[in-house]
Amino acid sequence: MNKHTLIGTMSLCLFSGFLQGVTGKPVKAGSPNILLILADDMGWGDINANGNPLIDTPVLNQLAKESISFNRFYACPLCAPTRSELLTGRYFLRTGVSSVSQGYENMQTNETTIAEILKSNGYSTGCFGKWHNGSYFKQHPNRQGFDDFVGFMMGHLGYYYDAIYKHNDQDIKSEGYSSDYFTDQALGFIDKNKAKPFFCYVPYNVPHSPFQVPEKYFNKYKAKGLDNELACIYGMVENMDENIGRILDRLEALKLRENTIVLFLSDNGPNTFRYNGEMKGKKGSVDEGGVHVPLYISWQGTIQPGTTDQLVHDIDMLPTLMDLCKINYTSELPIDGKNLSPVILNQAKSADRYIFSRQGLYPLNKCAGSVRNNKYRLVASLKDTTLYDLQKDPSQKRDIANANPEIRKELVAVYLKWEKELVSKYHPETTIEAGFADEKSINLPVQDAILSGKVKYSSIHPNQSHTENWVQNGDSVYWKLNMEKAGKYKVELQYGCPAANTGSRYTFFSTTDSFEFKIDQPFESLVLPNRDYVVRTESVERTWRWLPVGDISLQKGDECLRLKLVKVKNKEAGLIKAIRLVKL
Repeated sequence: MNKHTLIGTMSLCLFSGFLQGVTGKPVKAGSPNILLILADDMGWGDINANGNPLIDTPVLNQLAKESISFNRFYACPLCAPTRSELLTGRYFLRTGVSSVSQGYENMQTNETTIAEILKSNGYSTGCFGKWHNGSYFKQHPNRQGFDDFVGFMMGHLGYYYDAIYKHNDQDIKSEGYSSDYFTDQALGFIDKNKAKPFFCYVPYNVPHSPFQVPEKYFNKYKAKGLDNELACIYGMVENMDENIGRILDRLEALKLRENTIVLFLSDNGPNTFRYNGEMKGKKGSVDEGGVHVPLYISWQGTIQPGTTDQLVHDIDMLPTLMDLCKINYTSELPIDGKNLSPVILNQAKSADRYIFSRQGLYPLNKCAGSVRNNKYRLVASLKDTTLYDLQKDPSQKRDIANANPEIRKELVAVYLKWEKELVSKYHPETTIEAGFADEKSINLPVQDAILSGKVKYSSIHPNQSHTENWVQNGDSVYWKLNMEKAGKYKVELQYGCPAANTGSRYTFFSTTDSFEFKIDQPFESLVLPNRDYVVRTESVERTWRWLPVGDISLQKGDECLRLKLVKVKNKEAGLIKAIRLVKL
């Protein structure tokens, strides 16, 4: 649970802005519903209304017309940092997040999420799609404020059809394509909670790779002469567009649209180089193209449509929504975001501000960063520091740092002050918190392990990977845990091993206990057929078997669990996907 106090009076940041074509209206009484839709790796240019004639997004086009469209809205360069900022209103390093895998995506469990605040104020809360802010017990959406969760916890999904998801704490087999399925779950949640305020968070997993989409969408864009990758990406976006339409239609049918605040945004820039206006960079970049994404906010009858050039950041969503919903709260931890309701309701004039961007990478001393205001963007990389006048040069083609040393100096100082504060207080959550009284089992995927020896991941992306190349005696993987309570656990190994490689021996250690075992049951780990339109860089999906291998005692507090290859047989041991500890 969080350590925040959800009572008292919120200290509003009076943030001014100028909204074009908007006349303010008084905010409605009562508690509006909130529908928050998040795309995954979708760029600003992946919407037809943003000047892209190749893609069809009629629902998003219409939503843009019905919304405040933010022309200068910024997310983080990568997805987990954006998600933590969106949920907490705090810079991602403050929340314990610095990257996207191997535990660096884990959000501190004492953070207060928007779902926790809304739930404490009588809202039903649901999340349907990609979580990616930690996959362990206390980080689960159910324990971060969400009553209902259907989706997956990790950074990406290996297969988008008939996949295994979590329904709260239980595994379930889905039917159909992921975006269709998550939409079905969101519709069921809305139907169930139509008579009370609800917060429905729909973080779709598209157009993130691997590139899979129903055939009719792919064929449509291939017929336009696009390559497989772009045809699939645009097909994924169009399918999502249709699913967003399904949700909006349901709100209309239930007569809830005028009492629902609808938000649409993306978590970072596009995951490939494709049309993105004139912007430089893509996902992972701190240039405009990596962080400038769409944001539409609609509340029919209260917020009038229009556009604004106000600089806005994802951290602004929490304080803004709380003010629009007339929810008062205080927090023991600082909220970095600004309340945008004066901008949205046209109650204030424009003001400049700084928007900071930082690569979500580890180690922290190898990250590029940038800062922008209404006119300039400064970009600091390991190689150099560049400066751009975005009003005259939105595509960042002309570095003006040498011609403007005072502006460069000023912005460098602003950025370094911000970075120093956050990095000095950063505490990664890579240690796995476990051993809670109501935690029946602990799943330890190798993607969160530290590898030693010759063993390696099956992909350059640890998410959803397995380990291979167990060829040398002493090869090992280990996990760092902090156990709430001591306990004894049955240990199960998720593996694949052909008959020729059975007989390899291993030792499994805790701090105070150990046992030895061998894999003597062959299991051919077969590559599953996929529906990829592009050769993936992620690990392929395979069949796996769970094998009970022994029992082990874990102490309270710090623990280190290590799986070590003691004797390899026939040159290479099998593949290993995960360890599962079942409480005895």
